Amino acid sequence: MWRESRAKNSVAGHLKEQKGTSGLSEIGYFCSGKRKKTNAERSLNYGGASRKRLGDAPQSPAPHPGIMHRTTRIKITELNPHLMCALCGGYFIDATTIVECLHSFCKTCIVRYLETNKYCPMCDVQVHKTRPLLSIRSDKTLQDIVYKLVPGLFKDEMKRRRDFYAAYPLTEVPNGSNEDRGEVLEQEKGALSDDEIVSLSIEFYEGVRDREEKKGPLENGDGDKEKTGVRFLRCPAAMTVMHLAKFLRNKMDVPSKYKVEVLYEDEPLKEYYTLMDIAYIYPWRRNGPLPLKYRVQPACKRLTLPTAPTPSEGTNTSGASEY
Repeated sequence: MWRESRAKNSVAGHLKEQKGTSGLSEIGYFCSGKRKKTNAERSLNYGGASRKRLGDAPQSPAPHPGIMHRTTRIKITELNPHLMCALCGGYFIDATTIVECLHSFCKTCIVRYLETNKYCPMCDVQVHKTRPLLSIRSDKTLQDIVYKLVPGLFKDEMKRRRDFYAAYPLTEVPNGSNEDRGEVLEQEKGALSDDEIVSLSIEFYEGVRDREEKKGPLENGDGDKEKTGVRFLRCPAAMTVMHLAKFLRNKMDVPSKYKVEVLYEDEPLKEYYTLMDIAYIYPWRRNGPLPLKYRVQPACKRLTLPTAPTPSEGTNTSGASEY
């Protein structure tokens, strides 16, 4: 023990003479029996942390303050694995979910499959030992999502059901609803397609305070005068709020230093929203024109930050100060 401690002390003294105060860290690694890691090993172990210390670009750079965060639009083909039945290969019709594993299928597909099988066709989980139909549930929320995401699917399905019951009039639907018989219109379901025409009303937004001041009984036909500022339009469902704002700007000759903002009730709408998005996001049941409002506000000016002086402009880069 004495020889070992003496050897460690001699090595520590030698390192201290060679590297000064930095030898203390070397002593710690030597006495603990650990080898000090090199910079290359640290970079492999810590990845982005070492690069950040060395001044390299971070893995996930912070977003630029001028970049607008907007909703990412993806193709319907990227969502198909979540919207299609694994048994028939088509989109869900009367989506039904297995309680044990939460996998979904078309109702007719899974009922026919469970007549001869007792396990889930995707994960082989046992549905039920004797009565598997007791472990499946109708998933109306998933079916509504499929109808809204796939254009024309609801309309085609309703037409197929009407044609079927027209060809077989004696067939009865036990406890069937209008949707089961195909008698529900696309307008009643709330589904829209890109090429469908949407009726909307547009009027000037007065603000919450102005509306509260005007509350009270209106006399001498003031109610009709209040409605004269409303305009009605027929637009494609794929038209964006940005296009509607440009239309209003051109109609009213709004100067470029002002911006036109479109609102639903008291909430401003994103420029990339389409009329179809508004119909799905907000509680509009198509029992009248889509009620929209607009307001004109001064456009915000962009502030330009002063740039740092370059070395050619007389900046002292040597680190020495002049007296």
